[in-house]
Amino acid sequence: MRKDAPGRAAGFSLMESMIVVAILAILAGLALPGFQDLLRRQRTAAAMHLLSTELALARNTAISRRTPVTLCPSRGDGRCRSDPDWSEGWLLYRDPQRATQPASPADILRDIRQPVHASIRIQSTVGRQRVRYQPGGFSGGSNLTVRVCAGAHLRGEVIVNNAGRPRTRRHEDGVPCPFP
Repeated sequence: MRKDAPGRAAGFSLMESMIVVAILAILAGLALPGFQDLLRRQRTAAAMHLLSTELALARNTAISRRTPVTLCPSRGDGRCRSDPDWSEGWLLYRDPQRATQPASPADILRDIRQPVHASIRIQSTVGRQRVRYQPGGFSGGSNLTVRVCAGAHLRGEVIVNNAGRPRTRRHEDGVPCPFP
């Protein structure tokens, strides 16, 4: 504030206020791309953490209950999807008969819906849409790779080995997403 007359305070002029607003707008414009990238990285990390935690929980459930369990991409209605898209959520169910779907609603242990932001896409290896854990904690067959994409870029992967243990791997910018 300026003092125009002795003892009388005056406010900022319109020009001074416009200059301050313009400077703030420029600074916000410079910070926005960095903030968007930070947000994208955080959403990717959260998706990878949620999925790897769910895989570890499924493995521990199979071991502690001494029964096979399956983790699959969810349709949202208590049934598994037939495609490899995990973006809408996942379903954990008891699977002693090696079924492609839960035998009854009582077999469903967890049904996670909309776990990640809509900008994140999660897809598993073609040909292997689900993970079935044996009572010993092993997930037979080949390794399962679940890819996490944000926009057109692959940001990370969650890999489940034959022993059933999940691990994560991040990717640098520039790697194209392998699915549309």
